[in-house]
Amino acid sequence: MTNALAPHINLWVTHEEEVVLSGWRIALLEAIAATGSISAAADQLEVNYRVAWSKIKEMEHGLGVALLTTRIGGSHGGGAELTPAALEFIRRYRLLSTGLDEWVQQRFAEVFADL
Repeated sequence: MTNALAPHINLWVTHEEEVVLSGWRIALLEAIAATGSISAAADQLEVNYRVAWSKIKEMEHGLGVALLTTRIGGSHGGGAELTPAALEFIRRYRLLSTGLDEWVQQRFAEVFADL
């Protein structure tokens, strides 16, 4: 039976019970870093711009720091860039999450070994 069962884990960090960091939110920040655009990052993650923008604002509010610097569009186009604080939160989240999947797989094998 255990061949069909598989564990999965989602890690999120909260502030006053509100999610401020999660795998999806980190992916959003990384997509903004890669594309230089909130809109392009939202497209990449298959969400609309308003969802992406609201998640950024929620993170900034909960973390108490600006995560982006933005440039309004025009002849040179707009864009977004991560702040040093955003890069540090990404680094720390990745450090925290490193090895969790492997640990869950190992623990699952121990706990469900007799099924």
